[in-house]
Amino acid sequence: MTPTLENYTLGRWAAGAADPYELLDASTGEVIALANTEGFDFAEILAYGRRVGNPALRKMTFHERGRMLKALAFHLQEKKELFYELSYRSGATRADSWIDIEGGIGNLFANASLRRKFPDKPFYVEGEPVGLSKGGTFMAQHL
Repeated sequence: MTPTLENYTLGRWAAGAADPYELLDASTGEVIALANTEGFDFAEILAYGRRVGNPALRKMTFHERGRMLKALAFHLQEKKELFYELSYRSGATRADSWIDIEGGIGNLFANASLRRKFPDKPFYVEGEPVGLSKGGTFMAQHL
């Protein structure tokens, strides 16, 4: 049976509502998977990200976000041979795919490591307070 690709949207996995598109093996023409995003309410998806995802991320500390990226990188690294296989079926060589697969995973690891430059808090105070009024009664500091 040909797998139908789903999208994680609005807090759940979902497939499109219309007839799916066939994704074909570049060499054999065999159907690899089915995909479709018809029927998705992209305005609602954006609103959901702002309403649910944004507040959840803002509550997390820099270290929590970094550890989440690191866990994702390890998960993807365990599956990278599957990515190479699918990429090959799209017509790309292993060398063609290397920058996307290894580079993408490496980018996640690199971004995860940036957590060490920040405190284990959900915000970062940058620089010194700056006086904005003549008498020093009003000041600002960048968060």
